[in-house]
Amino acid sequence: RDVNTAVMELLIMAYALKTSCARNIIGVIPYFPYSKQSKMRKRGSIVCKLLASMLAKAGLTHIITMDLHQKEIQGFFSFPVDNLRASPFLLQYIQEEIPDYRNAVIVAKSPDAAKRAQSYAERLRLGLAVIHGEAQCTEQDMDDGRHSPPMVKNATVHPGLELPLMMAKEKPPITVVGDVGGRIAIIV
Repeated sequence: RDVNTAVMELLIMAYALKTSCARNIIGVIPYFPYSKQSKMRKRGSIVCKLLASMLAKAGLTHIITMDLHQKEIQGFFSFPVDNLRASPFLLQYIQEEIPDYRNAVIVAKSPDAAKRAQSYAERLRLGLAVIHGEAQCTEQDMDDGRHSPPMVKNATVHPGLELPLMMAKEKPPITVVGDVGGRIAIIV
């Protein structure tokens, strides 16, 4: 639940092992935190690279992960990384535990997830659907401060200073591309 606490505990344990002269320290990290922050956007930082450096400095000599967000993340590390895949187990689970799975459709929760969903659909010989767009905001969502720029209602502008009116970006409504009617939807 608390990612930062878990990371610090891992770093402290690895450092304690390192200072106790452990030959190898292998971290098993099924969900690698900050893995979605693996690309630089504008002038931002790559937090995933920072975490990799911290793990190396703490003393880890090898890590085992599960389904990294991008396989290129392995290049951030100065030691070996084994990235295990969960798909064989998930495919087997679908085939054995979902009755009438042949009447299912694999659904990607966003266009970004379509590549992985297509892989599942091909291996199971099922159809594919993609959810596109974003949920519309409620009034409560607008008040919690997560939207930038905020909606402008009655802005007063200094005389002689004309700034463009900033409006919140319009979000497209949610649509599903693909046939899901009457079928079991398996979201990847």
